[in-house]
Amino acid sequence: METVRPRHTGFCFGVRDALALTAEALDRSDEAVALGQVVHNSKALLKLESRGLRQVPELPQESRVPVVITAHGATPQMLREAASRHLDLVDTTCPLVRRVQRHAQELHEQSWPVVIVGHASHQEVVGVAGWAGGDSGADVEIVSTAAEADALPYRERRGVVCQSTFPQPLFREITTHIAARTGAVEVRDTTCPVVNQRQREALSDMLARVDVVIVVGGRGSANTVALAQTCAGVRPTHHVEGAAELRPEWFKQGHRIGITSGTSTPGWVVDEVEEVCRAL
Repeated sequence: METVRPRHTGFCFGVRDALALTAEALDRSDEAVALGQVVHNSKALLKLESRGLRQVPELPQESRVPVVITAHGATPQMLREAASRHLDLVDTTCPLVRRVQRHAQELHEQSWPVVIVGHASHQEVVGVAGWAGGDSGADVEIVSTAAEADALPYRERRGVVCQSTFPQPLFREITTHIAARTGAVEVRDTTCPVVNQRQREALSDMLARVDVVIVVGGRGSANTVALAQTCAGVRPTHHVEGAAELRPEWFKQGHRIGITSGTSTPGWVVDEVEEVCRAL
């Protein structure tokens, strides 16, 4: 079958650099621990784990091996604790996540009560909340829907930032609901331009040309899930982690298949999916 791929698939630069830094740490020690998933993709994780990477739930009291902060970042308190314990810290925080952290910190320092638009349990949001003053006891509000924004108490002032992988159109919608509950609002659009680009490419370049869409990426990847939701609003869409999950009954003879991916998906996994689709 014929396949269509947007211009950009595979790893974004933030994930690519995080994996490279983790690999360098493994090169010099043959073992490392990570505070969570370095990448939200099981296939990429398996490669790192085969080289000696282990996930740990919290910062170790001491460690003889490198300790990896993932691309999603960490709270200031965690970084201070790591320094006080003299850990060999490998900080792979994505520059675009640092941008969210910086804006949250600036708003807090300028006495704006901060609202984070994003998913409260996501590692990035937990970290950003710390930079927004949560580590020092500030009341940081987190919303992920318009309904949650409508439930906020009225405040004279609010500063707003966004989880980098959150869909930009939904962020803009939610900010209007936050503004309705606030006197003065300072909005910082901290959505990731790479994620936004993939959403735009799917909508403008691919969906009108295909009959069915395959979105490739980890089910724990927020941006992959959001991309699949966008595509499903226009075309029949299937979210897979790899080629083994493809099902022939999803396709009909003559179908043109659109293939895209989240930013944490290895390019070779997307290539495998495309190869199988073309052979159908």
